Order: sequence, then structure tokens, then C-alpha cells
Amino acid sequence: MRLVRGAKALSEYLKNINCGMSEATIYRLVKQQNIPFKRPAPGILIFDLNAIDKWLSYEDVTSI
Repeated sequence: MRLVRGAKALSEYLKNINCGMSEATIYRLVKQQNIPFKRPAPGILIFDLNAIDKWLSYEDVTSI
């Protein structure tokens, strides 16, 4: 399991894999529950990078 904490860390990861996404967009997707995340406590977001990679692949397929 590869985990990152916070929208900033996820944004940096996505930038590194050439799929840039702003923190604001990540927060919007979290609010809409359209991105895989866990919130173990108020103010804490945890993202599983394996789930994010899978989510990105699914998003690419469905948008064609």
C-alpha cells in the first residue's frame, strides 16, 4: 500500500506522473466523493496511490 497524506502530497504525486491536478480540484473531488480517499479524522485526508492509479485508468477509459 502506497499512501500519501493531504491534497498537496497527492497533487505533487500527480504532477510527477504527468497528470497535474491542483489542490483545489482535489478538494472539490473529495467533497463530491468522486476520488478514492479516507478521512480517519477531521482535517486529515489519506490517499492510497494504488487506488488513485486505478481511478485514473478508469477515468481515462470512460472519457473516450
